[in-house]
Amino acid sequence: MKKEFSTIPIRLKHEAEVHIPVNPKKVFVLLHGYLLDGSFMYEKLLNFLPKESAIIAPNGPFMVPVKKQKGYFPRFAWYFFDPTKKTYYIDYIPAAEYIKSLLIEMELIRKPITVIGYSQGGYLAPKLAEMIPSVESVIGLACCFRNDYFKFRHDVLYHQINSTSDLVVDYEGAKQEFETLRERGNLGRFVTLNDIGHKLDENYAQELKLML
Repeated sequence: MKKEFSTIPIRLKHEAEVHIPVNPKKVFVLLHGYLLDGSFMYEKLLNFLPKESAIIAPNGPFMVPVKKQKGYFPRFAWYFFDPTKKTYYIDYIPAAEYIKSLLIEMELIRKPITVIGYSQGGYLAPKLAEMIPSVESVIGLACCFRNDYFKFRHDVLYHQINSTSDLVVDYEGAKQEFETLRERGNLGRFVTLNDIGHKLDENYAQELKLML
């Protein structure tokens, strides 16, 4: 007989790329895509973010070994979703609680926070705004804000940057979800990139910089 348990913690060491100046006024939390890591986001976006702010790029809480020619390498995920069954084996909540705990430990939880999520990290990003009161803006890159999976806050700006030629995230579906977000009262921007695809490159980063 199987029995589910939800209150038994497993304590693990987690890593994050960080830039923390003295007395930062704002915090940027960078959420990577599936099978990537915090270093990926940190290296891609560091030069486009204000250096007087704290920048935190954690690995996702769930390690996924990826096989390559020279062995297995650790990569990370925020949640696990089966697109065929439309089922979450692990939903957004554990990862959102993990980020919240990290910010508390770093004594940054009370500062104004902007969450920037790419791909899978972008899907998760609005959930952080629901669970962390100090989040003031959410920016999604090559992702979709699924309105059914987070509570909308009128005091948060939700922005999104998507490409028409993205073969991973459906552009029209993402845009439709963003229109629903507008109907709920969101005043954020939806930026369209043409012929860029899903890869996080300087085109996304330059548009991101204009939103900050």
